[in-house]
Amino acid sequence: MNTPDQERRWPVWVALADLYLDTELQEQDFKRIAAVCAESGFSWAEIRLINYNEVAPALWFNVQDIAGEWAGWNEQWLITHIQHSYRTAPRKWLGSKRLWQKRVDLFTQKALARVAVYLR
Repeated sequence: MNTPDQERRWPVWVALADLYLDTELQEQDFKRIAAVCAESGFSWAEIRLINYNEVAPALWFNVQDIAGEWAGWNEQWLITHIQHSYRTAPRKWLGSKRLWQKRVDLFTQKALARVAVYLR
């Protein structure tokens, strides 16, 4: 089973996945992520939901790992992993949608705010 609008989401998944690498992003990274998000045609609210519901569940393990992935994601692995996570919805492990979103925000809110600057 594929996610809705998968072809349109794919570049957004790949761009947002950088937020979950064990590395410090630079300004050019935020600009690139913003450009991909803008080109997707999704609203900022939709981008945030894609992060909460699709990208974060697939890559959450990396922000919890002491020595997480830092060099980058294999795109095919990433897409397959996000599709699987979309179907199994591991974010429900925490018991509530709001609690999940707060937890994701702890790790991505500042980076997403920097991306949002370039969307204006």
